[in-house]
Amino acid sequence: MHCVTRIALSLAVLVACGDDGSSSASGSTAIQETSTGTATSAEGTDPGTSAPTGTGGPTSSATSGSSGDDGSSSAGEASSGDTGAVAQGRVHVVMFTHIEDNTPGGMLGTPQSKMSYLALREQLLALAELADEHGLQWVLQPDWKMLEAALVYEDAATTVDTMGKNFLLYLRDDLGVVIDPHAHENGGYNYPDVAHLLTLLEVGGSTVIGGHIWDSSLPQFQEWDRFRDPVAGQHYPEASWRGDILIGAGTPNHVNDPLVSGVWRPQDRDHFFTDDPAGNIAAVGAWHDEVIGVQELVDCYADATVPPERLLTASWNISPVEIMAPGGLAEIEQSILIPLAALRDDGLVVVTDFTTLVETWQSQYAGEAFLYQP
Repeated sequence: MHCVTRIALSLAVLVACGDDGSSSASGSTAIQETSTGTATSAEGTDPGTSAPTGTGGPTSSATSGSSGDDGSSSAGEASSGDTGAVAQGRVHVVMFTHIEDNTPGGMLGTPQSKMSYLALREQLLALAELADEHGLQWVLQPDWKMLEAALVYEDAATTVDTMGKNFLLYLRDDLGVVIDPHAHENGGYNYPDVAHLLTLLEVGGSTVIGGHIWDSSLPQFQEWDRFRDPVAGQHYPEASWRGDILIGAGTPNHVNDPLVSGVWRPQDRDHFFTDDPAGNIAAVGAWHDEVIGVQELVDCYADATVPPERLLTASWNISPVEIMAPGGLAEIEQSILIPLAALRDDGLVVVTDFTTLVETWQSQYAGEAFLYQP
């Protein structure tokens, strides 16, 4: 396996394999079938079980659409490389970028803030164009401050280069970028507030919970289970939103993030890695090691460690620091976009977004939970 330069890019990939990327059926982590017919890891924390809950058989394809403002989700457009069949295991990849709640720098309305905003805006547009040139889906997940800044700065002069549209609307409509909420829930804004701001900017509708602290024993735990019902906004109390797709289950500063690939419905906050077939929130495992990790998962399908009918996942973030660095976009293209496009062209990965990923899991994999936890 050729090593590829690692950067902080968020990719969701559906696959499974061992830590060293060359797993086998007789290795330390075995895959076994549960009584419901769902394969799980024999080792690992709290492996999930499942029963079919999705609609459609294993060869049905996802339909396209978007989520409503009331938080109800519908299928997304099929992604590049997705032909609607599960004859061969393919890694499903989601590239995403988080814009944090300290961006843009400075107080909104100041020259410093506008300069910071416009510089990042330019690079985000450039990255979207690169992803589009390679036929790869990219996902943007901004926190509240970038969105409040867009409401202030996206005027007629600013939008000359985006056909008169705010840049988020242009990213979505003209470059195919999927936009989800991301929230650290600091500064008086929670996830429903961010979802509301996206709606004000005409790009709302996603029900993806774009990152959270999953461990209920930590003081920073974000109580993901409150989204089983609609939640009111904090800054915009008139807003109401319910997320139903958890991604990026992490720990503070990502120092001890769980190693898991797959899709499941967490039972409750104390049994996060146990699947509840009746659950109304799906979780997507993040896996590890970016493109190198994707190749590990590709190898796991190739050597039959994971059967093709099991959907596996991995994800990581292309950070603004990487995007804004000198030569950053060229590095992203060489180390991420080009290798992913090659894997896609070989029929080994599907590059998608989180909503479409879960729709694919429901329609093509019968909504059967699978967790790979070596």
